Amino acid sequence: MAAMREMIFRIAVMQPIHIDPEAVKPPKRRNVRISKDPQSVAARHRRERISERIRILQRLVPGGTKMDTASMLDEAIHYVKFLKKQVQSLEEQAVVNSGGGGRVLVGGGGVTGAVSGGGGGGGVMKGCGTMGTHQMVGNAQILR
Repeated sequence: MAAMREMIFRIAVMQPIHIDPEAVKPPKRRNVRISKDPQSVAARHRRERISERIRILQRLVPGGTKMDTASMLDEAIHYVKFLKKQVQSLEEQAVVNSGGGGRVLVGGGGVTGAVSGGGGGGGVMKGCGTMGTHQMVGNAQILR
């Protein structure tokens, strides 16, 4: 079971993520009387925010749209653990490839990279500048 889950995760990592804002919006309600009580309004907004985030998470987790919420949240935990392992292995691979003298920074969208002093040629590179060479590993770009 774990090997199959990991295989599904590996396939999902290679797929581009497109979240259509229209698909995230809640369905329209018809002919429903909505309470104007401030406490009810606040509770409804809270529930709507939570359900919107659940719908986004369902699109990010492989197979999440085909599961109930509890199963999808459990699968999301496993997927995040898998992604953390992938990031660690990419960081280790980048350190080995750079000769151990550089460091790799992990940003919001993946491994963006920074090389300082030791192995890669003077100064500090940040982000995706024009200095240095680029290497693609999976969907992550590593600067050397």
